[in-house]
Amino acid sequence: MMGQAKGYYTFFSHLRWTWAIALGYALSIACHFWLNALLFTGVSH
Repeated sequence: MMGQAKGYYTFFSHLRWTWAIALGYALSIACHFWLNALLFTGVSH
């Protein structure tokens, strides 16, 4: 796909999605900690 853009493609066109990638990454880590807290609070005894 990069070669088919005939010079219109630049790497900087991807940078507009950086906020979405960072938000999804942060949310996945937060969800991981939240689910693990729910799973391991009652199992510890």
